[in-house]
Amino acid sequence: MKKVLSMLKPHTGFLILSIVFSTVNTLLQLLIPLYTKDILAEGILEYNMEKLVELCLALLGFTLLSIVTSIANTYFSTKTSVGYAITMRNYIFDKVSRLSHSDIDKIGVASLVTRTTNDVRQVHDIVLNTLKSLVPIPIMLVGGLVLAFSLNPELAKLSLWAIPVLAVLAVVLISIIMPLYSKVQKLVDKMNQIMREKISGIRVIRAFNKSEYEDDRFMKANLELTGLSLKASRIMAGFLPILTLLMYTLICVIIYLCVMAANDLDIVTQEEEILHTIPNMYAFISYFTLIIGALTSVVSIVVSIPRASISGKRIKVIMDAVSDILPPENPVTPKKEDAGKLEFSNVSFKYKPVIKEEKKKRFVPKSKKKKPAEPQIPFELKNVSFESRPGETTAIIGITGSGKTTLCNLIPRLYDVTEGEVKLAGVNVKDLDPAEIGERIAFIPQQAFLFSGTIADNIRFGKKDATDAEIWHALEIAQAKSFVASMPDGIDSFVSQAGKNYSGGQKQRLAIARAIVKGAEVIVFDDSFSALDLATDARLRASLRENLSDANIIIVAQRVGTVLNADRIIVLDGGNVVGQGTHKELLKTCETYREIVATQLSEEALKEVDDDE
Repeated sequence: MKKVLSMLKPHTGFLILSIVFSTVNTLLQLLIPLYTKDILAEGILEYNMEKLVELCLALLGFTLLSIVTSIANTYFSTKTSVGYAITMRNYIFDKVSRLSHSDIDKIGVASLVTRTTNDVRQVHDIVLNTLKSLVPIPIMLVGGLVLAFSLNPELAKLSLWAIPVLAVLAVVLISIIMPLYSKVQKLVDKMNQIMREKISGIRVIRAFNKSEYEDDRFMKANLELTGLSLKASRIMAGFLPILTLLMYTLICVIIYLCVMAANDLDIVTQEEEILHTIPNMYAFISYFTLIIGALTSVVSIVVSIPRASISGKRIKVIMDAVSDILPPENPVTPKKEDAGKLEFSNVSFKYKPVIKEEKKKRFVPKSKKKKPAEPQIPFELKNVSFESRPGETTAIIGITGSGKTTLCNLIPRLYDVTEGEVKLAGVNVKDLDPAEIGERIAFIPQQAFLFSGTIADNIRFGKKDATDAEIWHALEIAQAKSFVASMPDGIDSFVSQAGKNYSGGQKQRLAIARAIVKGAEVIVFDDSFSALDLATDARLRASLRENLSDANIIIVAQRVGTVLNADRIIVLDGGNVVGQGTHKELLKTCETYREIVATQLSEEALKEVDDDE
């Protein structure tokens, strides 16, 4: 909670002004019933027009001042609220963007979205409402009770019965509402996940004619969320009628007691007592209403705390998360002569287990608790070693699940190695500043991703100050110039979210152009040619050799044709390097590679190597 409150510091001035105006407005609300009582007693009932006008003008002045302070309070509280929301969301968004891939995998993308939006709003609302009520509510309660006791101590004591009744109601509400809100937050996560999957996988859904199935899945989750939300809302809504009934019951009792007290007097005394009782009774009822209103605000805040606390715990997971990928305290600057070098030295890696949220279990004494066994996670990579230099092309090939993408993810330090070390420009990537790694490496992931905007915007994501000429040159190298030039708007053509308005091959070529324009020392292609036809693939590789002769190129591929001319081919099988060398060398020495080639190339190609022996 300290971190949450610390985000209010930039907005302390507006918050203080909001509290000040709110306090003044509260004091004015306490004064207005007194003046109203005097208007009734000294002006109307005594037919004193001069006094009536004087008191009415004073009341009008206080009312206008109350309106002004209320407007000022609303203005400054809104400024605080909006500013605080911006600060908090920016912090959470920045923290999420800095989380390691392991943390993102563990929490889940859909849940991160919910925590950054819905959960932040819940915490933001309760913190601000509580802070704004810290001063006004106590003043309203204490001031209202003091003035009520000064008017009629006996009736004031009667009104105190409302406090324990409201406390009991609050406890009951919290015990019922808290589990419901916890379930609601999880269902919101589930809704976001289903929605995200449907939008991202709309083509697959339509191809398999599963639109109705996905609609049913969404409808089921939606109805479940709606039902639970309505249940919580009904319980909360039921609190208001109970409170209103309690308040008006006490008001009726107060009026009844006042009337009964007047009936016990003689007629002359009755008239005098009525003149005194009616204004006091009005003032007392006004203060009683203000006291109940303040108590209602307290209960409302107390009841809202459980929901906010659930959201707070979910946000705390993000705020307390320490990324696995920590920048070094003293970053090392690589030597110029080592630029572009990449080395894997006995690298082993395994993913961390995903920890599922545990359900509440019955109480078990500590002595009887058994420590759960740690899950045994197999290594994705084992003792991988190779070295690649500028001007060389290193290809990585292997069957599905052999660890090719995992190896690529270790190069830009998306994950940290479990054992061994990855060196970039002669320095362990753990000792390099993350910005330094980002400058030296261009990475094209397995799934080409484009941002909404224009083609030029997407290419400049690799180099923000790239000229139009540089963009066209990068597109030409990536074999994307022809289809971009055929569009009416050229590089200013629109790109929808995730590039849905382009084919797989077009997206891959645009993603490759984005990496090329960066001019990085090391370029990693993680199966980035998979959607290209053989002719385009060949032209692209030839263009890369011709135009990026000084770059260190790492290519992951499924097709043997893509890696034939590589300076070095690394064959992975089950996370192990089972072969390393050129195409011809591996055909002679690596049975796994030979099997892969046999499934893709003709027997004549294999015979040529056998004949060379």
